[in-house]
Amino acid sequence: MPTKHPGICPHCREKVSPVIIEENIIRRDKCECPTCKGIVFTCRTPGCDDYTKGGSAYDEELCPACTKTLADGAGTVISAATGVLISAAVAAAAAKMSKDD
Repeated sequence: MPTKHPGICPHCREKVSPVIIEENIIRRDKCECPTCKGIVFTCRTPGCDDYTKGGSAYDEELCPACTKTLADGAGTVISAATGVLISAAVAAAAAKMSKDD
């Protein structure tokens, strides 16, 4: 049976070479972890060699590590945007107060 490149399984967290159980030319190959038998797909992040969880209704797009990196980055962007909004609000209030005087 053909296998994929080695990567981290999102189910058992082991480095494995999943077995291809359903080859797909247009979408991702459906694979099975040889250790825990979980369904996995390759992560869609360019350069990432790990795997995502496959489900009965939905297949995840990113592996747990890439999902965490994306979430951490989003938190930084949100924090920065909040800081800018607070600074703008303080500046607007200060400008209004100076006009009122």
